[in-house]
Amino acid sequence: MGSITAAENIGIALASVLSAVWLARFDRRKIAAMGVLCCVLFNLAAFFSRRFEWLVVTRFLTGVLGEGILFSLAFSVLASTRNPDRSFGIGLTTVVIFGSVVLGISTYLDRVPYGTGALLPLAILPLAIFIALKWMPHVPAPVSGQSAAVAPPTGRLAMLAIAGMALWFAAPGAFWTFAESAAVARKIPTQSISIALAVGNAAGLLGSVVAAWQMDRWGRLWPITIASVLLCLSVLIYGHCTSVVALAVALSAFNIFWNYATVYEMALVVALDPAGKAAVGIPAAQVIGFAAGGFIAGLVITGASYAALPALVAVLAGGGLLTLVPCLWAIKRRLRQD
Repeated sequence: MGSITAAENIGIALASVLSAVWLARFDRRKIAAMGVLCCVLFNLAAFFSRRFEWLVVTRFLTGVLGEGILFSLAFSVLASTRNPDRSFGIGLTTVVIFGSVVLGISTYLDRVPYGTGALLPLAILPLAIFIALKWMPHVPAPVSGQSAAVAPPTGRLAMLAIAGMALWFAAPGAFWTFAESAAVARKIPTQSISIALAVGNAAGLLGSVVAAWQMDRWGRLWPITIASVLLCLSVLIYGHCTSVVALAVALSAFNIFWNYATVYEMALVVALDPAGKAAVGIPAAQVIGFAAGGFIAGLVITGASYAALPALVAVLAGGGLLTLVPCLWAIKRRLRQD
């Protein structure tokens, strides 16, 4: 499974980087239609796949020609809205709802004959994009008045924010790599762990919903800082949970603060680069950072002891936060000047 997921994530990251070249040159509706068709085609191919090698290839093609293109377009469209904080919050909420529903019906999907049932929603849902194509601008939308007002003198801070997001996302990547095995090591039943994971994933909705409601009323520095601290605290508490209820509470807190901070990190990139060029790099930053966190955790966590996991998460999240601080302060100074 690791190789399959890695292939898909590499494809998404590659598509995100390449989108900076084609985004302003081609009709976005046509590109979106191509991305939808590729998603449907390659997900169906993966559904019927019986060979591991072919499954890896189809997941990579899905990432680079389907999901990656659609992600880049989605971030570009959301970045061009009047209030990106709210737009990203609504968008992330939709993603979490979809993930929760698929996870909830996974037992039934596993019974689908002739293929991997979990891939069916991924092959069917993209078709809904055709309904929304008429509202998608053919070319990147002009910069909104609010975003233009806080634009910094250069785009270097936007690139720094992308790097900070990647480093920050390494913290969730490190945690999720060993979240289940750490619970198993404490003799918690696998079924209880699965229930706690499902509850935690669904509860994560609250983070993006609150961010969408709150928008940028209190800026972005304090929301990201507070969420980072509480996310690290939830990992520390998770390491001492011995019941399904405690696990569910800790995982819920983790996902809530993860989603909450993510909304403001994405909106920060847009505020630093209102033209929307940096926004297409968000998927790559998140995917690469998440994968790197898992890799780093694999090097740090040795044997059956997971005592170092909270400290590792704190170092990665703290490093990402410190990288984002100059960007956050730049926006704050600009707002004061205006």
